[in-house]
Amino acid sequence: MSSKNRVLLTATATLIGALSLILYTTLSRDVLFDNVSYCTSSSGTLLLSGMAVLLSSVVSGFLSSLIVVRDNNWPHVLISFLIVGKMGFLVLCGEWSGPFWFETGQHLSLIAGLWLGSLGAAKFPLAPM
Repeated sequence: MSSKNRVLLTATATLIGALSLILYTTLSRDVLFDNVSYCTSSSGTLLLSGMAVLLSSVVSGFLSSLIVVRDNNWPHVLISFLIVGKMGFLVLCGEWSGPFWFETGQHLSLIAGLWLGSLGAAKFPLAPM
């Protein structure tokens, strides 16, 4: 594979992975669980929405891994930096909807799910070589 195609696939996988992560986390937080918040939601709702956010990031990592070749982790690195940047932006602006540990845990869950999806796609038998 030429380096031009590899860069194009990496950019495409990063874009699709980031957009699917935004879409699926919005669906799981705002649509399925009706604007879940630490202060107003029950503990069961928080647990289920946390699992839904983790599952959405696993799906996003899986999708972006299927687009690129197995040994290319750049889309996941770039999306992880975007998540850390978003968390830093929220810290600077003070836009937390709950305690710091809760929001940090949610963002770390996004990163962990993204990399779990990458691992799952690497073990997937129909993934490109």
